[in-house]
Amino acid sequence: MFKIITLPFDEDMEEFDQDRLEREFLFALKDSEIKRYKPELVEIDGRHYWTVFIEYEKKKKTEKENNLCKKNNDLERTSALENKKRLLEEELQTQYEKELYDILREWRMEQSQDLGYPPYIIASNKLLVDIIKARPKNFEELEKIKGMGRKKTKEYGREILLILENFSEASD
Repeated sequence: MFKIITLPFDEDMEEFDQDRLEREFLFALKDSEIKRYKPELVEIDGRHYWTVFIEYEKKKKTEKENNLCKKNNDLERTSALENKKRLLEEELQTQYEKELYDILREWRMEQSQDLGYPPYIIASNKLLVDIIKARPKNFEELEKIKGMGRKKTKEYGREILLILENFSEASD
């Protein structure tokens, strides 16, 4: 069996999420024997990712053990994702901000499907919240938002600014 663990560089913390790496690694290797592994640092669209390729063999488990492990892992992942999402959404205080967040997420999903990238490569949830809070009016203001940069502003800036402008006009 193979497992690839990919961790994005956390620009806010200025480090890779070591805890997540350990959780993913332990999850992949629980009741397993590692055959080989290869870590590598990669760059995609100006963002850095720590990737670990792992080849391993699973030890046989009973059906009861399989069901219990799956249930616990699902609960753990769901809880962590819900907490992170809740914290981000708490930053969105007005109905305007919440609706704009949903629109930007829909736009991001369409972009990711068209380009074949995961949505977080185009823009993280935190970046979307930061865009909403900053309310940039032009490319220069958009580029200054942490996580946007020149490349993302060039690729997606026009559409983001149009969404912000059109949504602002529709809300007035």
